[in-house]
Amino acid sequence: MSFTISVPADAVQSAPTTDLGPIPAGTYQCTIFEAKAEEVRGGNNAGKPRWNVQLRVTEGSYENRRLFAYIPLYVAGDFWKTQSFFGALDYDVKGEFKVPEVNEVLGKAIDVKVTIREGEGSYPADNNVSGFVKFSSETASSSKGATEPNGDVW
Repeated sequence: MSFTISVPADAVQSAPTTDLGPIPAGTYQCTIFEAKAEEVRGGNNAGKPRWNVQLRVTEGSYENRRLFAYIPLYVAGDFWKTQSFFGALDYDVKGEFKVPEVNEVLGKAIDVKVTIREGEGSYPADNNVSGFVKFSSETASSSKGATEPNGDVW
């Protein structure tokens, strides 16, 4: 079926832009919404494997907001991210660790520790995923959707 829409000249305008800004620092109950296997593009670890993970906040006033993290799949200075991420999902990251397939972790619940990275130059302030914790129903029941940072956020 084909039809015509009459669009007046004053109806054509640019799409509104909405900058939601970073969500407050704290621990948020999330699900693993998307993960892509890729390679590090630059620096000392160029060519090494990592996951580019998108997390979806599932509770509170920031429900449906997205957080992003790179999970290195190699041992280097930021290996703590790998241990924190997979440990929070009940994987034992020791010895010969077999990395699961991406589809095995999609949709899983995980608590995510978030800090705010201050804006610098032309870059605005944004969120930084500073760690992962095994899902806790206490985090999910928080009225604001986050709990205050507790202890070392790394």
